Amino acid sequence: MKENLELLKKHNSTIEITEVDNFVNIQKMWNDETFSCNLEKETNFSEFGKIVFPIELSAIYHIDSNKLEVIYAPLISDNILIGRKFNFFYNGIEFQATFEKPTDIFEILAKGFQETETDSSSDTDFRNLRRFRDYYNQDTLPAYIKDLMENKLPINFFISGDFNSISNDFVSLAKHLNFYMSFYDRETPNIVIFEQDLEQKIYETPCYTTKEKFPEIINLSKIDPILLDLFQISRKTTNVRLKFIFYFQVLEYCAYYHLNDDLKKRLTNIIKRPDLLNNTNNYSKLLIEEFKDHFKQNDDSAKLEKLIIDFCNWDDFKLEIETNKDYFSNDLIFDGGLKIQALINANETFENEPKGIMKSVKSNIEKIRNVLVHLRESRENKVILPTPNNNNLLIPYLHLVQRIAEKIAIHHQ
Repeated sequence: MKENLELLKKHNSTIEITEVDNFVNIQKMWNDETFSCNLEKETNFSEFGKIVFPIELSAIYHIDSNKLEVIYAPLISDNILIGRKFNFFYNGIEFQATFEKPTDIFEILAKGFQETETDSSSDTDFRNLRRFRDYYNQDTLPAYIKDLMENKLPINFFISGDFNSISNDFVSLAKHLNFYMSFYDRETPNIVIFEQDLEQKIYETPCYTTKEKFPEIINLSKIDPILLDLFQISRKTTNVRLKFIFYFQVLEYCAYYHLNDDLKKRLTNIIKRPDLLNNTNNYSKLLIEEFKDHFKQNDDSAKLEKLIIDFCNWDDFKLEIETNKDYFSNDLIFDGGLKIQALINANETFENEPKGIMKSVKSNIEKIRNVLVHLRESRENKVILPTPNNNNLLIPYLHLVQRIAEKIAIHHQ
């Protein structure tokens, strides 16, 4: 037993093993602290020294058999996935894939699964082990579990082949396989990939109630329903990149319909003329000409700048920049090479409005938006790759574009 458990630790450096009475408790498999595996000492541990837990996947790699066992779920016995087999080539190497019954060692691990705390949650869904624990132990569990597992079979997804030839790069293979499986079957389950959590900087969230009390009375101005829906979906989504794009869409929408005061005055003069209804043909032409000149003279970038300047001032988003001063006083370089210039100087006192700050804010949020939507900036071959580090790096600018969008939505008509 001890020899096999020592090999298990050798292949999986995060694992912690403790012995209590007649049980062996294995913790931090996949470096996941939300559960452990509690096994009797009489358990057959002969295969335990031959497995690896890839941290990025809910899977077990069987070293001796060159087989990756991706943990899936108990399925209804007539599910079309059961028995599905196919071969595929990756980097010129042939692999085999199939949905079938789990291995014996997986069954042992699943039966011994225990949540760290009974009410604990898991960002990795406990690597899918909890549902298998219930399946294998259903005879000792309440009746509703038996009903839930009735007519089901335990199924995992297996990939076999020469993994050594691809340097055991399970993540890249999984991403490619997910793409092609979905290409042929839109309903196919995908291999879940957990990005490695890097040590990320924690940014403060700018909030009016940090220094002031929540107001006792709020005057709710009427807001365009389209803008309200955009704010609603922005709050619902957890993807930082999508949030940024949705808030920027608020600005795009408002900029498109924003008319400057001079144009408004000229249009008002036309529609207030007493003979408007008697001379609609002539006045409609005048209106068309006014709008034609307006849209001809303003490209999207210029409209956005005018929108921000017309509806916002320095005090409106000073809090966002001051709260994360160190962030905004340094150039940002994203994974992918895109560089965003600092908005303020490191010695900024915030007593006066920094010179050109409104245009700089507009330029930076527009540049970020263009790269998020088009993947590259139009004048540079630089990108913001969809990495956890970049998602974290976007957060202060997300707060800033959100505040600008909110300010404009309140006053836009």
